[in-house]
Formats: sequence, structure tokens, C-alpha cells
Amino acid sequence: MLNKKKLTNTNTTLLLIWLGHFLTDVMIGFWAIYKTMAHLDLALAGIIAAACPFIGEGLQVVFGSIGDKGYRKILLLFGIGAASANVFLSYTNNYFLLFLIYLSTCLGSGAFHPTAVAIASGLTKERKGLFVTIFASGGAVGLATSQLIFSSSYTYFNGNTFFLALPTLGMLLFLLFKTLPGTLPIPAQPGRRFGFTAMKKLFSNRELVILYASQVCNQAIFWGTIFLLPDVLMTKGYNSWISLGGGHLFFILGGAVMMVPGGYLSDKYSPRFILLVTNLFAFALFYTFLLAPSLPNGLLLSLLFALGAGLGIANPVAVAYGNRILPSRPGLVSALLMGLVWCISESLGPGGGGLLTKCFVENAPTKALLLFGFLFLVGGLITALLPKEVSPEFEIEQI
Repeated sequence: MLNKKKLTNTNTTLLLIWLGHFLTDVMIGFWAIYKTMAHLDLALAGIIAAACPFIGEGLQVVFGSIGDKGYRKILLLFGIGAASANVFLSYTNNYFLLFLIYLSTCLGSGAFHPTAVAIASGLTKERKGLFVTIFASGGAVGLATSQLIFSSSYTYFNGNTFFLALPTLGMLLFLLFKTLPGTLPIPAQPGRRFGFTAMKKLFSNRELVILYASQVCNQAIFWGTIFLLPDVLMTKGYNSWISLGGGHLFFILGGAVMMVPGGYLSDKYSPRFILLVTNLFAFALFYTFLLAPSLPNGLLLSLLFALGAGLGIANPVAVAYGNRILPSRPGLVSALLMGLVWCISESLGPGGGGLLTKCFVENAPTKALLLFGFLFLVGGLITALLPKEVSPEFEIEQI
């Protein structure tokens, strides 16, 4: 009976953080489609898309360390709530106000992700890869549907999108009175403090450094594609449903569908092998999509689905691998391989992609993305440096 109750509590917790991830990443996806629908300057929109995640997601290291000290529920509530700020994007075209709104969302994301992934990882000892990828799939589904949700609401309700925050409000009220495993306050543990010395020790592990560098390359391509995909599809002449969210939906769903099988395979086989194969697969599909002329809708959506699978599977596999290397600090590891990765990759991807469009007159979004291809090569070479077998657990003190 006790084991059955524990299993039920575990499944309920996993479902709740899955829903929280869905709601958080729905909000994150609004910016890329809003800038297209509002006809914002791509370079300025790219700068905002670079600066906000750099600040918000970069703080995942701080949030992860705070969460490991016992403040996960507070961070969970703050993260989900702050992320909903993007529902107010449609009420202004002022770039400074847009920056503040998107920054609030990125701060919420930075607080939520290391907290929630630490909870997911702590629910199991033997199936960390599976649980982390189940959690990650919630964000993928949210991000996948985000552009269609925003564009449909923006169109049908004459620019009014504030009501999209109502599910988040309901979630917050429920979590406020719900006790989740891994979120109870605990006494501060001596020596577990965040600082540059601690991060230096974290970066002393060769495998974590390799994982970090490879994920920066992968995620720069991933986020750069998300940012410019609506504009690429519009310049190629696809209909509004595909350009304003449909193509994005299939791109992200590809990664979501493959996350759980990828987590299972990374637990059973070498994460290095999974990362190398998916990198090569995504490279071929990426250039097929960009260089091909206008394709039939069905073929295009299938191609985007497969490309999303190839790109999207890498980060949850890497995070699960990192938690196997340093199992005692899941929040900090997740902050490194998610937050610190995203703050750099979202600067390189959307930020760099937006600025690169200024270098071209015709088909600027497509040509800007074409230049990102070298990151597949760099990322693949870095990933190849990982050992074929997972190394013994790594521990550090004074964090």
C-alpha cells in the first residue's frame, strides 16, 4: 500500500511539473511569432531575443543553487507566474516595453527550469533519463503549440491576448496548496553556496565542459531556427497557417515525440552515440529544408518534424547524462546544461540570426540561417570527444 501511494505521488508530481513546463514554454514561444505579425525590425527583435535570455536564462545557475538549498516551491511559483508576462506583448510596439515584458518571461523561465528538472530527476534513481525527458516533452509540446495559440488569439480577438494567462493563474493557485516531493524547505547546508570558485570546480570536469560546448552549438541552431522560421516560410510563399505557427508546430513536435525514446536509449546505450547520430541526421535535413524550393505542404511539414526530432533530442539527453555524472546537484547541473547553454545559444541564434538578415537584400532570413550550418560541424567534433562509456560519478565540495 505504501509503495502504491508513493508511486501515485510520484506520477502526480511528474504530471504537475509537466503541465508547469507546458505553460512556461507556451509563453516563451510568443516572441518569435509576435515579431513577425507586428512587422518588427528583425535586427532589433533579435537583439531583444538575445539580451533577455542571456540575463534570465543565465541566472539559472543562481536559481539552481538556491533551489538546491530548499527553496524550490517558491522558485516554481515565481517561475510559472513571471513567464506569463508575454501575454502582454500584443499591447505595445515600444521596443523598451517589449524588452521588459520578454525579460520578465525569461526570468520566470530561468527560475522554473532548473527547479522543475531537479524535482523530476529526484523522483527516481534508476530512470533519470526517462523522467527528465518526460518532463522536457511538456515544454516541447508547449513551445510547439505556442505560435498557433498566440497567432490565433491575436487574430480572432483583435490583438487581445491577456486571457491566455488564466490557465497559469489556475496552476499557481493549485500549486500554492500542494506539497511536492523535493520542494520542502530544508536547513541551509554549510558549504553549498554559489560563487565563481564553485563554478570553476564544476567546469573542472572534462565531460561536463564537453557537454556544455556541444549543447551551445546545438541550441544556437535550434533557437535561431525557431526565431527565423516564420519569416523563412513566408519568404518561400507558404500559406499563413504554416507560416504563422503550423510549421513551428511540426518542428517542435518532432523533438517532443523523440524525447522520451531518446531518454530511454541514452540510459541503455551511449549518450555520445545518440548525440552524434542525431547531429548528423539534423545537419542533412537542415540544408535540405533551406536549399529546397517550395515543397508540397505535407512533405514540408514532415521535413520540419524530422528536423525538430534531430535537433530537439540533444538537450534532454545531455541534461540526463550530466545528472548521471553529478547526481547530488541536479539543480546546478541542469542550470549549467540548460540555463548557461541557453543564455549563450539564444544570443548566437536569434540575436545573431536577426543581425545577419541585415547583410542580405533578398531571402535574408533563409540566407542568415544557411550560415549557421558550420555549428553542426563544430558541435559534432566536440561531441566526439565524449567517452564511449559514462564515467564514474563526479563530486565537488564547497558548492
